[in-house]
Amino acid sequence: MNRYINIALNKFESVPVSLRLDPDQDIAAEKCLVDLARLYHHYYLDSYGRRPPYPEPSQFEYLRFLAETRDFRILGGGIGDSTAKKRNASTELGQAFCRWFLSEHLNITYFAHMDKVLDKDPVDEFEGFKVLRVENGDAPDYLCAENMYSVYLAEAKGRYKSINFKNREFEAWRKQFSRVEVRDKDNTLRSVKGYVVGTRFATEENSSSVNSGIFAEDPQSPGDLKLDDFTASQVYRKIQKVHFADIFEKLNQPLVAAALIMNSVISDQLRIQAVTWRLALDSVGQMEFVGGYWKTSPGDLPFSLKQDGSISTYPPDPFRLDHGRGVFIGLERKVFESVCRSVRTNEAEKRPIAQPIEDIPPFYSAISLLRDGSILGPAEFFIPTGFIEV
Repeated sequence: MNRYINIALNKFESVPVSLRLDPDQDIAAEKCLVDLARLYHHYYLDSYGRRPPYPEPSQFEYLRFLAETRDFRILGGGIGDSTAKKRNASTELGQAFCRWFLSEHLNITYFAHMDKVLDKDPVDEFEGFKVLRVENGDAPDYLCAENMYSVYLAEAKGRYKSINFKNREFEAWRKQFSRVEVRDKDNTLRSVKGYVVGTRFATEENSSSVNSGIFAEDPQSPGDLKLDDFTASQVYRKIQKVHFADIFEKLNQPLVAAALIMNSVISDQLRIQAVTWRLALDSVGQMEFVGGYWKTSPGDLPFSLKQDGSISTYPPDPFRLDHGRGVFIGLERKVFESVCRSVRTNEAEKRPIAQPIEDIPPFYSAISLLRDGSILGPAEFFIPTGFIEV
């Protein structure tokens, strides 16, 4: 479930340790390994609302278009028969690779699509912070964050043609950062560090010397001063709210999702109910998740409620081997509870609404766990443990 992809960096102060030939030397490797389950995880979070992850991370919907090679290479001449379809598919994959690259190698955990923050009226909680369009044309794709003091803009591109840092297309992508401004409560123009991540996709029709590659650069948006710590912390909370609203929508928690987006409050009289699960493997210790599964094939899964309200995990017909299949989506329990608590008060808290979990390396090709606490995997690998109310 892994593929290699070439890496090219430009204007980085130092090479991320995970991309170095030697951790102690500031020299970049020529290529890196892509975990396709995590790539799919980012694609799913980025692309869909309350829809099933089809069918599961180990069967990334674009996986059937990949050649049986060690490098990331697409069958034929690209995905789709028409130019429009190829462009749409390359854009979606480009955004997935952008999120994957920033998350895996630059520790960026939370992502908000620009259309959810651009030209929105500032609210009191964010002390007048705003992102404004100042020029027509494409704007960067994301406002994203590593922590309370590290906020970034990011632009994602995907294409089949050659990419390099000196060609006309890359220069046009850089200019997108000049089309937006970040201003604080005093209307001071603030400079925000950004990343352009362009991914070139090689196909079977290319020669073997042409490989898929990620071309990453870190330009800055225009500004008089760097983003101050106070404003950055407020921007961070906004990014987290948009990020988790997308996840809570997928968890069938529309009330929490709406409260996060609208900066609203849920009454204590309305309890947020959910099911807790644990992974049947010991790879994540005693970690619990809140979520559920989408059924992806006919037949019953071995999860049901008994008459006394307890949970049964015994197959309804243990003699049969053709049980149904499903895909589980969940959020680490402490993260879930922290986000839920954040929509119980309208106080302008200065702390994050949730903390990232410990980064756990990939441990099974069909399961993906990200630092935001979200997890995807086959339902049969998860066991329900009980119910919670927050």
